[in-house]
Amino acid sequence: MNHSNIRRMFAALFLLVLLAAAFPVRAVEAASLSSDIGKLERYAEQLEQTIHSRQLSKPYALYNKAKKSYYETKRQVEQLKEGEMKQRYRERLKAVNRTIVQASYYIRAMESGERLLSDKSHIEQSLALGKVETVYDAYASFDQQLKKTKALIQKVSGSSVRQKMTNTFVRPAEAAKQRAFYPMNIMLAFDGILTAYEQEDIAKAERLLLLCEQWLPHVKDAKAKAALSRYLEEFQAPVILEVQ
Repeated sequence: MNHSNIRRMFAALFLLVLLAAAFPVRAVEAASLSSDIGKLERYAEQLEQTIHSRQLSKPYALYNKAKKSYYETKRQVEQLKEGEMKQRYRERLKAVNRTIVQASYYIRAMESGERLLSDKSHIEQSLALGKVETVYDAYASFDQQLKKTKALIQKVSGSSVRQKMTNTFVRPAEAAKQRAFYPMNIMLAFDGILTAYEQEDIAKAERLLLLCEQWLPHVKDAKAKAALSRYLEEFQAPVILEVQ
């Protein structure tokens, strides 16, 4: 056997060794990727079950695991050569990502709803204690949180889930808003009365005072009504100081 044939034989053997080494690795990588996507789809299924379960909750741990797994798996898929398998994996990833996005809407709505309930309790406690100034200061933020929660709930998938969130967060907050309606209107009227006095618009001040008298009986919280009544009496009988 001449040297040329020997070189060709060694080259062929070397190529066979490379191919034998490459194919098992690719097979292992393909099996690993398929397993990763399967695990990711199970995370997505668990998220779906949590979102549509009877109890409202915030699945932070599961959501974070699914999100991390999604990006890691997506990176692996994008390293594949273009072809039918890569396209199938991409479609499966898209389906998983839709669930992850919906889970993020669900969690954000839950967080906003819980903040809303906290604000609601603050408003209700302040009304019960007659702290009308506190209600006045907190009301705008509370009303904004109510609007935010409503908007976030509308992004959550599933009409039954949205209804459950509405009943849990929005309805109680709207009841508190109604409870604060007359106290807030009276406090705002007080602002208008002060401005009217400053502008020497006595007719406007008297109109606002009359409205306050009409609204006061509708205030449900006794201590809040008493506090507003005291303020109203002060406006009705302003002290005029003579300048010496």
